[in-house]
Amino acid sequence: MTEQEKFLFDLWGYVVIKNVLNKDEVASANVATDHHQITNRPTGLAQNSSALKAENGRGEFQRNPLTFEHPYCQPFRHMLVHPKVISILNEILGVGFRLDHGPGLIQMEKGTEGHWLHGGMTFDPSQYHHFSHGRMSCGLCVAAWQLTDVQPGDGGFACIPGSHKSNYRPPQSVVSLENDFGCVHQVVAPAGSVIIFNEALVHGTLPWTRTDRFRRSILFKYSPGFLSWGSPHTKCPITDPTPEESALYEPPRRTGRTAIGQT
Repeated sequence: MTEQEKFLFDLWGYVVIKNVLNKDEVASANVATDHHQITNRPTGLAQNSSALKAENGRGEFQRNPLTFEHPYCQPFRHMLVHPKVISILNEILGVGFRLDHGPGLIQMEKGTEGHWLHGGMTFDPSQYHHFSHGRMSCGLCVAAWQLTDVQPGDGGFACIPGSHKSNYRPPQSVVSLENDFGCVHQVVAPAGSVIIFNEALVHGTLPWTRTDRFRRSILFKYSPGFLSWGSPHTKCPITDPTPEESALYEPPRRTGRTAIGQT
């Protein structure tokens, strides 16, 4: 993790890393996505927000993409243990981090609702940002891989930068996007980039406005090795896992976890 990446992540609660996947890798991931069933979930993530409501729910996979048949699983397995993401997670979560849940697809087309802002607004011992002894310590964090371009005004992932360290709960009008006081920021990210963000960050989704392309994002959610946000995995679902993949599915424990990405 570079000094600039550390600074921005600590300051904002997220960082955009561009060009992590090349054009061929992005194309392969989109082909694999097209090959499998995507179902729109019911609307409701916008709750009662007039600013976030729309007629359609977002599209999601019906299967874990790590279990797709070869070669369609490969793009997602590559994301799971990508060296760049591993290096960042070793820094912010600590060596021996684990996959908490996911991966999952978010697909949006014009007319897809947004998601009420959430995260970081009440005490949650699994979602936090702390700085001590010269380094960050974080709880549940997300690697959101972008398979299509997200440009200004498109919609999609949005957050309140710096809110992972804020001390006051945002007003209802802010989390509903009905009056955000100018503090909510739509994150711009090109295809092939990955957004790393802390779940303690107040974040959500804006309705998608583009008619010429989907929003496609693949989300992996990771935790420090000693805790779990959700129910721990019972076993790795990959039929032929590498040692690195298996390590990410070890149950949460404070010591004795397998370290990956260390030289």
